Formats: sequence, C-alpha cells, structure tokens
Amino acid sequence: MAGKRSIRPGLTLLLVIALLIPQLLISPRQVDASSDKIDPALQAKMAADPDKKLPIIVEMVPSMAPFAAGANEQRAQAALDLLVKLKKDGRPIGALPLINGAAGFANAKGINALSRSSSVAFIHEDSTIQPRGDNDDPNVTRPPGLLSAPYPRVVRADKVWLEGPTGKNITVAVLDSGIAPHDDLTLPTNRLVAAVNFAGDRGGVPDRGGHGTHIAGVIAGNGTRSDLSKRQAQPVWSGDADQVEYVGIAPGANVVDVRVLNQQGFGRVSSVVRGIEWVLAHRAQYNIRIINLSFGAPARRSYRLDPLTAAIEIAWKRGVVVVVAAGNGGPNEGSVETPGIDPFAITAGATDDHGTLPVTDDELAWFSAWGTPPDESRSKPDIIAPGRRIVSLRVPGSYLDTLFPDRVVVAKSGADYFRLTGTSMSTAIVSGVVALMLEHRPALSPDQVKAILIGTTQVYGQDSQSPPTNPAAGGAGLVDAYAAVNSPPLGVANQGLRPADGLARALYPILYGQPLSWNDPNLAGIAWDNLAWDNLAWDNLAWDNLAWDNLAWDNLAWDNLAWDNLAWDNLAWDNLAWDSFGTLD
Repeated sequence: MAGKRSIRPGLTLLLVIALLIPQLLISPRQVDASSDKIDPALQAKMAADPDKKLPIIVEMVPSMAPFAAGANEQRAQAALDLLVKLKKDGRPIGALPLINGAAGFANAKGINALSRSSSVAFIHEDSTIQPRGDNDDPNVTRPPGLLSAPYPRVVRADKVWLEGPTGKNITVAVLDSGIAPHDDLTLPTNRLVAAVNFAGDRGGVPDRGGHGTHIAGVIAGNGTRSDLSKRQAQPVWSGDADQVEYVGIAPGANVVDVRVLNQQGFGRVSSVVRGIEWVLAHRAQYNIRIINLSFGAPARRSYRLDPLTAAIEIAWKRGVVVVVAAGNGGPNEGSVETPGIDPFAITAGATDDHGTLPVTDDELAWFSAWGTPPDESRSKPDIIAPGRRIVSLRVPGSYLDTLFPDRVVVAKSGADYFRLTGTSMSTAIVSGVVALMLEHRPALSPDQVKAILIGTTQVYGQDSQSPPTNPAAGGAGLVDAYAAVNSPPLGVANQGLRPADGLARALYPILYGQPLSWNDPNLAGIAWDNLAWDNLAWDNLAWDNLAWDNLAWDNLAWDNLAWDNLAWDNLAWDNLAWDSFGTLD
C-alpha cells in the first residue's frame, strides 16, 4: 500500500531476538513478577530452600460466562493439569473442586511458574493442622466426692434428655483421626453410619490416633460400657451417675467418620477441604447437619485469604453448622487459630468446671485461645464449654493411649475410658448441643442456630477466684443446652459479614445474574449502581462492597456446582508425605 514501508523478515527476526535476550538471561528463580499471588509463608520457605518441593494448594480464577455444568470441577482439573505440567518441579496430588483448586507439591521454580499463569488466582501453603489438645496437668488428681464426668450436666444436656431430644436422626461429621467402632457408638444400634479416609493411615485400623474416637464419644457416646445395668437394651439417657457414668451430649445422634488426620494427629488443609467436599456430597444421604473440627493451625493471615475458611463458609451456606476449636494458645490475646478465626463458624473456647456440677466455681481455662482475628471486628471465641479433664471413649493401643497412659479412667462398671483436655473437647460438646437443637427444630438454619446458642448462655464463675483478664475471652458465655433447645428463634447471626475470597471465587458461576446491591454506591469513585455482571470486575473491591446479606442464598442454583463426580477413595491422597509430619510448619 502507498505510504507504508514493509519490514524485511530477517530484520523482524533480529528484533524479536533482541527483545528476548534480557529475558533469556534471567533464571526462572529470578523471575517472580507475580509474588503477590503466593502465600508469604510459602515465599519464605521457597527462599530458604529453593529446591525443596513444598505442599501447596493452587486456586484458580473463576470461569467466565457462559458457564458449563460443573464449572468448578473444570477449574479444579485445570489446576491439577498445571501441576502435572511442572514435571520434575512439581507433583500433583488431587483436585479440590469445592474451591476451584488442586493440591500438590512444587519447588520454588515450579511455584513461580504457576504464579505467572493468568488462570491462577492464588497459591496457598498447604499448611499443617493438628488437634487442639492435650493440655491436662497429670499432677492434678480429682479429689474424692467430685463427679466423674459432670460436663453433660454442667451444660444442662441431661435436662434436655428428660424432655425427649437426644440428637436422634441428626448426623455429625467428625473430621479427625478416625472413629473406632466403640460399643458406646454401635450398641444397641450402630450409629457410626459411614467412614471415609483422606489421611495417610491405611490397613483397616479405624483410629490409630485415638483423638477422633474421643471426640465422637463426647458428641454422641451413649454410655453403654459404663452402664452398671450391664448394657441393657435401652441405655439410661438421664445420665444418672449411678447407672450410666460416662455419656456424651447427644447420645442418640449419628456420627460419620471423615479421617483427615494421621495417627500422630497431623494433617493438611487440603485433606480437610476434601473432607468437607465429601460431607456436602453426602449430606442428604446421611442427614449430616453438623461438621465438627477439633483442630487448627496458627492463623498467619486474614480469614479472607484462607482456603479452609472458604470451604467452611461454603458448607455453612449449604445449611451445615460448622463448629470449630478456638485453640489452646491462651491466656494471651491473639491466639485464636484457623479455622477458628472464621467469622461465620461457631468457635468454641474452654472452661474448667473443676469436676463439680455448680457453674459458679467454673473458670475460663488458662489455655483457651481468644482475640480479634485480622480483618475482623468481632472477637473469638463465640461461646465456651467445659474442656478440662473430659472423659470419653478410649482406643486401646492408639497413639494417645500409648503417649498418655495416666489418662486411662476406669468406670464403676470396670470399663476403660480416657481423659483429655483442650478446646477440642469443648468443640465436641457444642456440636452435641447443636444436635439436640436440630432434632427438636430441624428447620433451623446455621445462622439461626448460632444466634440461639450465643443468646441463651449461662453466667458462670461467680465464685471463681480467677476471673478472665478480658470478658471477650469467654465469648457470649457458657453454653446452655436446655435453654438453647427450648428457645424460640432469636433472629440470625452473621449479618454484615464479608465472606472469604475463596467463597466469592468458587460461587461466581451461581451468583452470576443475581440482583446486585452495594454497601456504598460511590465507593472509590465508581458508580456501582450502573454496573452489571457483564462489566463488573469480580475482585476484592467488589467483594468488600457487595451487600452479601441481600443475596437470595436459598434460591441459588447449587446443583450447578459439582462436588461428587470424583473418586472419593482417591489413592493419590496417600501421597501427601504423611510420614514427614514432625512438628507444626
């Protein structure tokens, strides 16, 4: 064409080479233009040992409209494919469609390569989690005359049983080290209704650790082995110490065993996310209404950036109550662990009931974590429950049984039980109370359950010589099962909360098209009321400004998200290098 000059092919090639030379001189480890997409804790470990393959979770950006069926599974598979392509610099483990991601291992070169992909939203450290116990003092013995296991009566669960509710037909998913088929769960009928394994322990032993069985007993043990009437056909639900000595809070409830911890009590966030996926895929089949998470990890950053809190919030929005441990890092402020930092979940702290029935001498346990998490205005825990020297089910020969032989407790019937201390046990007590509530009023939503729990607590510690240094450390107060079960609805909790980033990304395909409502119509100089889904930047600014409470959560097309099309017994999860867990990362 007239007036234009053509460039010779040879000159074009020289120009391209000249442009590429500076990049070719930079090694992959030096190229880190996307470090804002890498967990800071992960970056520190990359710098310390660039060649070491670190456990990671790769979270993808949402798919764009129009959305295919199972869009979240496609994003998870894409994340897994990226890990496969790393070859010697990484190793895939398994897909996590709940949060549009996948778990695997990668070295610094591989992580940096992943961060430069425009389809990757964030690369998380696949952190280590562990149970929140044991903080018992073996040198302190129970004085004569004190109750053997007062905690059901301290929280007034025994008064609920006399009115009928025992948690019947309500199922609690216990994500832990496994659940052994103890008589207190399987007689006279088997209430251990399902089991699945996302931890590294195989070989047919249900609970090598012993922690999960103890937790299940606190929630739903019926006292069969401690029944002085020699395992009569119907256990004595009243919890009379002269008959059934050791009984849990909801002795008629069902439990499902979702193993996410190994025998030493260590696990990965990815296994917990996978376990929550399993719960959501099977919740209707087993009527799973509650998830119990009696473990945690140090909270190094905001709940908004945490893949585990995102998974919890998705479960919460699907109608499953999630009860989590505050942690055992007290008495100092700021010690609440993840996922206890999540504002949606019910976070449980611990009291010491001193082995007595009156709550007037109860104290906040010295180890109970508390504080206001980053990016949150509401303190944790939400509620407290007995957590010291809690007697429940024993697994002979398990890791805890071997580690703490002095914690074995012999019932009057001659049966062996086990004693543990920690917010793990408090969490299980609260889960049991929720089971009683849901049997009595099955239509309660998680937000209604939480509102009732925190609105019906007991005052405690009037005669205590050691009042808490800060009233916030005890949350709303000591849980009261009888008041909670008999309370009318008290509104809904969790209003005005901003969800985790992972929830916002994962639910984009089913939120797309919903009416938009904004907290500030002029935030950052943007005319938000003029925005529609097709011109909305789905990012942190939008998530901060969106009036989440105004979304029609009950009308979302949840079925468009698929969480159950992957093989649940995925042997790849055995490759998580469980034997490498020694101490908290």
